[in-house]
Amino acid sequence: MSERRRWIPPLVAKALVIGLVAALLLIPIGMVSGLVGERVGMRQTAAARVAESWGGAQTTGGVLLAIPVETTRVVIEQSPAGRETQRTEVNRNILYVLPDTLDVVATAEPDFRPVGLYNTPIYRARVQIAGAFVTRDFAHLLVEKEGREVKWGEARLLVLNSESRALRAVDDLIVANERLPVAADGYAGSAGISTSVPMAALRDSTTIPFRMNLTLAGSSQLTFLPLARKADIALTSTWPHPKFEGAPAPLDPAISDDGFSAKWSVLEINRSFGQTWYDSEVRPGMPVELALAQSGVGVIFYEPVDVYQRNYRAVHYAILLIAITFLTFFLWEHLSGIAIHGMQYLMVGLALALFYLLLLALSEHVNFDIAYGVSAGALVALITIYLNGVLRRWTLALGAGAGLSTLYTMLYWILRSEDYSLLMGALLLFGVLAILMIATRRVDWSSVGRLKREEAE
Repeated sequence: MSERRRWIPPLVAKALVIGLVAALLLIPIGMVSGLVGERVGMRQTAAARVAESWGGAQTTGGVLLAIPVETTRVVIEQSPAGRETQRTEVNRNILYVLPDTLDVVATAEPDFRPVGLYNTPIYRARVQIAGAFVTRDFAHLLVEKEGREVKWGEARLLVLNSESRALRAVDDLIVANERLPVAADGYAGSAGISTSVPMAALRDSTTIPFRMNLTLAGSSQLTFLPLARKADIALTSTWPHPKFEGAPAPLDPAISDDGFSAKWSVLEINRSFGQTWYDSEVRPGMPVELALAQSGVGVIFYEPVDVYQRNYRAVHYAILLIAITFLTFFLWEHLSGIAIHGMQYLMVGLALALFYLLLLALSEHVNFDIAYGVSAGALVALITIYLNGVLRRWTLALGAGAGLSTLYTMLYWILRSEDYSLLMGALLLFGVLAILMIATRRVDWSSVGRLKREEAE
């Protein structure tokens, strides 16, 4: 016997070979994981195509009053020669005012838009908006004097929406009890619509009421801007898996398999800015875009555990299941005296890795549960038949198949669980380790290694 064989005990050599095979299997597992990421990217591309044609995530409900103010001043300049010249400088600023009250009642009707293999959640939302401006909030800011002129005739009411093309209908836009025409407009990176405001309402009324009905087409998310001294928002939908976004959270949301309903009540003191501002900053250092982004509340039409999330999670457990399988075979081989070649470990490992590719491919076409059952059943049958040829005994092969079936059944329940997957995975590891420790507690591993060396010599 060579010095190398005496130096490396057969038991250790076999363990190293199995470890090398397991390390090599990280390559196909990594490729499958990358493929899952690629398919996720393709689904996101499909969702982007739907958003381009139908409408993306929508933000709506923000109503502002925009009133131009021009300030004129005479600037005296002195030339190097000492001559004085005068010029008139006109500065134009826009005063933006938020309503005193804002009431939004919305209903979102969800659906799916297929693009190839992928279904993207979309919705059609009907939004009723009503509220009122109180002139005392801004009258003191519109005092006219010499050099300062309020452009009453250019005042407009803005209704913000993230995408103009997502507006399917604008009905009954009424300001100060007058039905008014609308035009496309925008502010602070938001699109939307606007209409003129009757001059008499601005100058003579104590309140300026408004109301309108909008129909929006969007996908994935619906957000409202509760911009008022007191804003109340009510949203209902038949989507069963809402994920609420923004602060404050909705008051007592109701969620069931038939859909959800949610209400928000937002006060001025819940914001970091006031009821009025000029131009592009709601306060020094805070641009309007940032203020609007931080103010929204709404819902994401969320799929709690989708096909690709489950495939990702399954692949994360791949090396664990391979390690458990190889460790079981290794102990079985050295306790029973039945030799399993390193190449046979590799074949079984490749079959275990192929399971995840088969699961991914099938789950894109059929229900995930069915895809999992078919993939796991095919894998267990393949390995059982292969082991029968290796071990020459059906009883041993069927025992191995039963063990694999148990492992993949436990993995299935781990993937099905949203909140307890970590706990179940930890219990699986503990249970397998406990079984192996109990089964081998009386084994004299030094004797096993010594017997193997004596047989080899």
